[in-house]
Order: sequence, then structure tokens, then C-alpha cells
Amino acid sequence: MRLEQQSFLQKWYSPTGLCLTLFLVAYNVSVVPAIMPRIVRDLYSSMGYIQWALVLLPLVQASFAPTCENLIKRFGRKSVFMVGLGLFTVGVLATSVSPNMGFFVVAYSLITGLGAAPLIGSPRDFISRIYQEKAEKYALLALIVFSIMGGLTGALLGGWIASKYGWRWSFLPEVLLVPVIVILLQSAPRTPQTYTIPLDWIGGLLSFLGFGFTLLGVSLAGEYGWWMPKQVFKILDVVIPPFALSIVPTLVAVGVVFLGMFAAWQRRQARQEKASLLRAGLLRQKPFLLALFTATLHFMITTGMQFNLYQFLPAVLRLNPYQTALAVLPFSLATLIVVVYTTFKIVGRVPPKFLIYNGLTIFCIGVWQLHNAIHLSMTTLSLLPALVIMGAGSGVFLAQIGVTTFSTVARDDMAEASGIYNSFQNLGNALGRGILGTALISTASMKIVDQAITQLGKGVSLAQRQEAINRLERVIQTYSREERREFFGNLPAVIQPSLDKILDVSAVEAMQTAVWLGLIFSLACLLLSFFLPKSSSV
Repeated sequence: MRLEQQSFLQKWYSPTGLCLTLFLVAYNVSVVPAIMPRIVRDLYSSMGYIQWALVLLPLVQASFAPTCENLIKRFGRKSVFMVGLGLFTVGVLATSVSPNMGFFVVAYSLITGLGAAPLIGSPRDFISRIYQEKAEKYALLALIVFSIMGGLTGALLGGWIASKYGWRWSFLPEVLLVPVIVILLQSAPRTPQTYTIPLDWIGGLLSFLGFGFTLLGVSLAGEYGWWMPKQVFKILDVVIPPFALSIVPTLVAVGVVFLGMFAAWQRRQARQEKASLLRAGLLRQKPFLLALFTATLHFMITTGMQFNLYQFLPAVLRLNPYQTALAVLPFSLATLIVVVYTTFKIVGRVPPKFLIYNGLTIFCIGVWQLHNAIHLSMTTLSLLPALVIMGAGSGVFLAQIGVTTFSTVARDDMAEASGIYNSFQNLGNALGRGILGTALISTASMKIVDQAITQLGKGVSLAQRQEAINRLERVIQTYSREERREFFGNLPAVIQPSLDKILDVSAVEAMQTAVWLGLIFSLACLLLSFFLPKSSSV
């Protein structure tokens, strides 16, 4: 049904509900980093487990997304969407009443992750069915804007609620928003069932195991080491693997094997014209894959760098969660403003690749400025220009990359392309926290140990140094603030007078290293963008 033939409810209620859905999911993701210290204290846990939960959430979303699209083909998008919304609500409620960290991880990462999979992938497909041409472009812009606004609100409002009433109440806005979304989406169009043949459960299992093992390995790199084991990994007192190798490459290798089996299974199903999660033809479209990888790499960089800022600023500038959210706010706010301006004033008037090049170039300049702004005498104000420049570059990029990616596929493939795109966006988010977050913690631990050894004035063997670094990484990731204070208080007396300086200098140097790594990835993303198609290929 075309736009001019639709009722008022179909024109406005459903798109508003879809925008609020992405707002809801973004709020849920951004609220936890802002309230981590309070969760750790209340549940007697550690920052490491919270970080693991944050990595596990997009892992679950990415792993389940292909199966979710398969369910949509069988039961219809609206039905699966509503089930996902209900599951998401259950997860949020369970998270808010978590009695311990294990319950928190299951509720937040597993239940809400499974529920969020159809919530993330469906809005774009619904919009393409409600709007046409120019109106569709503006509606897609609204989805981006509400997603960014959800991230801003989660960090600010969630942090404020936690400081005033406790962290559990920070999830209340999500619960209140759910019935509003349900009412608004009553008029959403129902998508026809694509087929009624049996679901591809084997493909779903293989994709889940492939993505799951791979991302789980990346998320554990900081705690167990990328190659050499920092500590042994045990299941029921059985050491895995049973030789001098970290669990990380083992998990990644197993994940890659399952992904290879998944690809082979999809080709087999396609040849026999049986049910499959994905059509191999779409995954063989080079323009689509190039745009997809470029977007994924940028999501990885921005997520990882924001995550590191939430860890770094409280430690060095002694900020509380709400103050930290305010300090990081310029990045997201600049992104929001520039996305809106670029979409309305620039997109369609200049070549798409030109916008992507310039956006990524501006972003690289901002990352370089951030590196220069990080030093011992820095303030939140001195970080402002770099964060604004990074946000502006990211805004220009985001205003165009989605349009470019989906312009490479036919409209009939839009739903499937959207599922793949959102899966890889979640993959980028998980990799960002896993890779850049690990770089920050590992580098900080190494520098603290080296400066402490220098202060002691004693020689140590390489094995002793590495053991100290591994132990300190576990302390940083798994100890609460009080436990870390006690740990550092038990260090030799000769170190105590200069301990605060050692910690601050090490944190600053580690953050500079992590930003350097982010800059390298940003330059790689810029280089990859040069291979993007100049225009739609379909």
C-alpha cells in the first residue's frame, strides 16, 4: 500500500513505535556502562563480569539474528517482533531484580539479547513497507536519530536515576516505554509468510555456535591472553586446552570451523532448494560485502573507544558515572546533529563515496586530536574538541553508509540484508569492547608493573614480570574498587608514596596506546572505503 493510500495511524503511529523501539534497545545498551560501579558494589562482583556481560549481549544478538530472520519467514515479522518485545521486557525486569552477578548476566545478556534480535532487525524492513522514496529516506534517518538519542538518554538519565534512587531503577524507563510501543505498532503492516516449509534449525545452530565461540574467544582475550595463557581455563576441574595455549585461539578456531560448516550447509540447502537461513547469492555480492565490512569496522572503533572512555575517565579524573556520561556526551551529540544536517542538506547533492571519505577522514583527525588531548593535566573541557570532531566525522559517515549498503541489494532482499547488516553491527560492537578494551587493560597492567619494578630497584625475571602483569590484569577486571584499593595498599612500602602517580601515568599511557590502535583501525576503515561502489548496482 502506498503512502497516500494509508490512514493517519499507518502513516505516523507505526513509524513512531519503530523509532521508539530502537530508542529502547540503545537505552538498554548504554545504561549499563554508566552505572557499572554501583552494580559491582551492590552485587559484590567485579568490573570484569560487567564487561563480559556487555560483550556477551551483542554476541547473543549477532548469533541469533540469522535464526530470527528464519523465524520471520515462517511466522511473519510482526508476530516475531511482538514475541521479541515480550522477551526483551522479561529480560529487563529480571535484570533490575538480579540478586547476583550470574543472574544479571543471564537476564541482561541472554534473555534481552534474544529478545532484541528481532527488535533491531525489523524497523528498517517495516519502514520500507510503509514509505516510498524520499519519505523512506527521512524515516530511516529518524531511526538513526532515535537510536543515538537512546544511547544519550541511557547514559545520562540512567546515570542520574542510579545516583538518586539506585541502579535498579535505571531500567524503569524501558519498562514504561514497552506498552507505548505495543499500542503504536498495532497498525504496523503484517508481512506475508515467505514459506511454510520446516525451519532451518541446523543452520541456526551452526550460525549460533560459529558466532558464539568466535566472539566469546575475543571477549576472554583480556583475562586469558590472546595466545600464551595468562591463566588456565577449567570446566569441572578439566583444563582446556590441555597444553600451553590460551583458550582464546581455541575458541576462535572452533568458531571459525562452525562458521565454515554453516556456509557449507547453506550451499547444500540452496542446491537442494530446502529451507536455509541465508541465500548465498546475497553474500556473494561484493559491493554489499564491502559496505558491510566498512560499517562493521567503524562500529567496532566507535564502540571500543567509547567503552574505553567510560573506563579511563573515572580512574584518572575521579568522575562519578553521571559526570563520565556528561564528559562523553559531546561525541554522541555531535554525531546526532551532523547526521540530521547531512541527511537533510547534503545527502543526494554530493557523491555518496565523497561523504563517506570525508566522514572517515574527519573521524581520523578527531582520533588524532584525542590522542594529543590525553595527558596528566587534561580536563573534560580539553577533551571536548576531539570528541566533537570524532562525532562530526562519525555523523557524516553514518548518514551515508546505510544508504550505500542497502542500495547494493534489490528491494526483495532488503529484509535479509537488514538482518545481516544488524548482525554485523552487533559483531562490531562486541569486537570493539573485546579488542580495544583488552588493549587498554593489558597495556595499563604492563606499564604499572614496569614502573613498580623500577621503583623497587630490583631485577626480576621475564617470567616473574609476566606473572605480575597477568595477576594485575585479573585484579583490574575482576576486583571491586574496594578490593583493588586493598590490593594496591598491600604493595611494598617503598612504592606507596608514588603509587597514585604510577597508576595515573600508566592509565594515560595505556589510553594513548589504545587510541593509537583505534587510529590504525580508522585508517584501515578509510582505506577500505575507497573500494566501495560509486552508485547502486541494482
